[in-house]
Amino acid sequence: MISQDFLSTVSLARQLEEVEEQGQEEQQEEHVPLPVPASFPAFPYPTPYTIQTQFMQQLFECIDQRKVGIFESPTGTGKSLSMICGAVSWLMDHELAEQKRAKREQEEEETSKQGGGTLGTGMSSSSKKTSDDTPDWVQQHRATSDAAFERQEREARRVALEARVKKIRDREKKMRESMARKQKRQAAGLVSFSSNSQHQQRLVKKKKGQELDDDDDNDDSEFLVDEYDSDDNSKRGKKPHNGSDDYGNVSKEVLELLKSFDEKEASHASKRTAFGVNEEDQEPDVLKIYYCSRTHSQLSQFVDELRKTSYGDHLHVISLGSRKSLCVNDRFRRKASSKASRTAEPIVSVNKLNDACLDAQKSGTPSDQRCEFLHLPSSNFGSKARLGASADDDDNDDNNNSDGISMNRTFRWGNDSAMDGDEKLLEFRDRTLARVRDIEELAQLGSELETCPYYGSRQTVRHCQLVTLPYNLLLHASTRESLKLVVKDNILLLDEAHNLINSLLQMHSVSLTLQQIVLAQDQLRLYLRRYEKRLSSTNEGYIRVLIRILVCLEGFIEKWKAGPSSSSSSRPDQTQQQQQAQAPTPPQGRVHRPVDRVMKVNEFLHDAGMDHINLFKAHAYLETSGVARKLQGLHEALQKKAAARLAKEDGKATVHIHTSRTAASKSTAQQPSHPSTTISTTPILLTVDAFLMSLLHADNDGRIIVSMEEETSGTSEEGDDLLQSGSSASEPTLGRARRPVLKFMLLNPANVFKPLVDEARSVILAGGTMEPVSDLLSHLFPYLKKGDAGNLVQPGQAAVASTGMSYPRIHRFTCGHVIPRENLLTLVMEKTPTGGSLELNFANRTQDQVVDGIGQSLVNVLGMIPDGVVVFFVSYSYMAQVLTRWQVKSQTASGTFASQTILERIQARKRIFVEPREAAEADRLLKDYQDCIYATTEHEPATTTGQGGGGAPRGAVLFSVVGGKMSEGINFSDRLGRGVVMVGMPFPNKGSAELQERMRYMDQVQQQELEESLRRRQSALPSAPMRITAGSEYYENLCMRAVNQSIGRAIRHQGDYAVIILMDKRYGVGRIRKKLPEWIGSSIEVCEQFGPTMTKLAGFFRTKRELAAKIGGARSS
Repeated sequence: MISQDFLSTVSLARQLEEVEEQGQEEQQEEHVPLPVPASFPAFPYPTPYTIQTQFMQQLFECIDQRKVGIFESPTGTGKSLSMICGAVSWLMDHELAEQKRAKREQEEEETSKQGGGTLGTGMSSSSKKTSDDTPDWVQQHRATSDAAFERQEREARRVALEARVKKIRDREKKMRESMARKQKRQAAGLVSFSSNSQHQQRLVKKKKGQELDDDDDNDDSEFLVDEYDSDDNSKRGKKPHNGSDDYGNVSKEVLELLKSFDEKEASHASKRTAFGVNEEDQEPDVLKIYYCSRTHSQLSQFVDELRKTSYGDHLHVISLGSRKSLCVNDRFRRKASSKASRTAEPIVSVNKLNDACLDAQKSGTPSDQRCEFLHLPSSNFGSKARLGASADDDDNDDNNNSDGISMNRTFRWGNDSAMDGDEKLLEFRDRTLARVRDIEELAQLGSELETCPYYGSRQTVRHCQLVTLPYNLLLHASTRESLKLVVKDNILLLDEAHNLINSLLQMHSVSLTLQQIVLAQDQLRLYLRRYEKRLSSTNEGYIRVLIRILVCLEGFIEKWKAGPSSSSSSRPDQTQQQQQAQAPTPPQGRVHRPVDRVMKVNEFLHDAGMDHINLFKAHAYLETSGVARKLQGLHEALQKKAAARLAKEDGKATVHIHTSRTAASKSTAQQPSHPSTTISTTPILLTVDAFLMSLLHADNDGRIIVSMEEETSGTSEEGDDLLQSGSSASEPTLGRARRPVLKFMLLNPANVFKPLVDEARSVILAGGTMEPVSDLLSHLFPYLKKGDAGNLVQPGQAAVASTGMSYPRIHRFTCGHVIPRENLLTLVMEKTPTGGSLELNFANRTQDQVVDGIGQSLVNVLGMIPDGVVVFFVSYSYMAQVLTRWQVKSQTASGTFASQTILERIQARKRIFVEPREAAEADRLLKDYQDCIYATTEHEPATTTGQGGGGAPRGAVLFSVVGGKMSEGINFSDRLGRGVVMVGMPFPNKGSAELQERMRYMDQVQQQELEESLRRRQSALPSAPMRITAGSEYYENLCMRAVNQSIGRAIRHQGDYAVIILMDKRYGVGRIRKKLPEWIGSSIEVCEQFGPTMTKLAGFFRTKRELAAKIGGARSS
């Protein structure tokens, strides 16, 4: 029974929602659209391509209209420059319009004051009564609106900041000019500035070189968890979300409504209490653009493109990254480094580096063990920032040397005591704002100023107009909140967005092994025994709750392990009795492997006996108490003591304490450990907490999967060919142990992405190959769909309407390539030279005659294509099988064996390179590949006949894997990629329980939407049968998105040319062709016989040779 108070609360919340929506509509009506520029002066080149101008204009309009944009621009068309100029141009025009509006409002207020108005029109009668006795000058002061005061304060701060930044820019400009003059007279010796800089570097190195004793045997009281008040966790921690405990058993819609009401109340409360707390916190964030990409190398490339524009001279930019990229403390980095071998380069562990940094910040840590680069803002930081304490005396010519460099500043840099922590933070901030820097340059600046760039960059974000950061820092809610990134009304540019869905799914999926569960139990029990008399009753109670949760998880897995064995997976809509009934008994002598089980969250909680445990409070305790780090610290301290004791006894320092319940004895500790048993340095309870938090998602948004997964090791090469995720389920991996794993799999990425879409002014998804777009619309933006397609189609939305849906807020832009149509030849090869069919499905792609047919086709194709050719296989395992077969002499139709193997015939035409697994080897291989191609003359045929009919190889062929290191982020431009061959279609492993459940979920959602559509129409007519289900469409789209990424490696600029050969007849199907990029699919040619393939290849490259000869002759004449 729902109480009347509850209904009143819901009614009030709905009224507030309606008022807010009405206010938003009025705001949109009052919004005056900015005029779309006809040109973009900041573009670094004289005349942009037509498609670049269209891209920039469409992006400008999309941001101004607060829409969600899906922008596709092929690689090589200047996408990054177009994004920069379009988005930043809007930012600048918007800021100029806001300044004009603020100035106009200020003039109107002053005019109203001069007209005799003393009181704001919005004052209530009660307010007027209480102010009758107030002096006129006080009333006049109150008449000034808070908005006007904040606007004036913000403008004053902006002007002061810009003045400081301008001084730094001028100083750095003089410094660069001075250094250029010094290089010319280098023989005369270095002047005082350089000498002082070198002295400073020596001081820094001396500090870094000071080794500290990390093995001090401190009192174990440092690992005792602090007092915890469970009633105060809402104040000290984040409020749990996605649950209904605070509201009772209510529907999802009402729950979301109440949550939004509470969030708004909390937001208003925070605004009311913000004043007077911290002056720096009062300073508002500037309107900014967040640019996200997958890797730091892609972010650095974006920063390099930004520098080419005129915006690079005055735009405030910051790059955010992890400690691994920004930590400048050599002592911490050495502590976090390890080597796979004595000769290998040290590898920095992110987890260990994070631990070292956070440990140094603990209360009670001796000063000599703290980080000398970390400076936390003091209580006076805001005052110093406003007064500009860090940029002074630059106008005093008496302090400048002959080169115009401030000697006073130079002296302060060379003296540790010259600047306190606040001044160093401000100096780092101002110098960061003064010039565009990438992540490496930020680390260098932090080392120079003896200031931590990891924390310094976060202090700088609020002042920046452009922030570059990797996906995970923005897309993961908890990470975003910890960085205090404000998304509200800002612009999000997500580059390389073709992988956005998978990134979101992987980011919010959590795995927990049985080994981790057992280890966490052992650590907690040890901790409880050690500190039981010193722990408060609250801490002891929560630790016992955590142990109870882990016992439930372990019991669930053990019960599952004892269940039936099968190669198939159970479904969440089946009962456990049904699953056991359909599972066959394993043959005698075969290792028992329990059937994979998939279930919804609520079902899992019930079966595990956890449905009575309050997971919100358990999470709050783990988050706020710090018990996870205390536990890990104690664990590592015991490991060190045990290692030191064993080292004294018999000289062995290898030991693993509490890695399992049987690992505590000395005999087992001395046994050599296998790499797979190494435990991560990440606090084990944090992994447990991440899994518990995943259980708080909506019941239908995810699934729990319990399965046996293969243990992987960093050094073992056994079964190495089968590590590719796209390998088939029917390719078993032998010789590897399996371990039970609990995994939460997110199925609905829309709910985790929706907060960003709702809060941001505009979200832009950009990429070179965004097709198929239907996945993005249905999986990320289902809540943006309005009505039925054909009824709500707006002008300019034809591309969106073609998907069968109408998305009024979606702005779609796609363009062709900048190359002429005659510079690209795309062929679908359906037959081999011997007439065999090239339908490379899983059933026949490994047959000897099919593999031989692929090789014979490739031998002929490589003889036609000059220079470099990249051949993509569907997986590492399949590539290994094919290359192994090609080393065997095949049998001809007459029964005789060929004189050469296929690999020998390929080697006679082009030098062979095979993609390695190790990243370090990949860089070296790419260099060798490039050197081999440029060692020959362009346009030479693949072979040159010599005496005896022999031939020398011309160019190179690179065998690669879809989804590997060469399929994304590598440019095979010009001679490096005159041809791209795709062997087969890289469908993912359909035997995966995760993929099956994802497809099943999408089919269910599709069916629900269809039923809802029929219900709205009140139609009893049966719907037309669907050609393909949503799950099958997703499965197909996964394949085609990988194909599009791989074949886009070749064409990189307007003058480039190449051929793309799709070696599988299935590419000729109309549905598949539509999922290729438009600039490829529109000109594709299907060759039903092998002969036309060779004819078209010969004609294409003959034309290019003739054109090159004609151009060369014209130049020579």
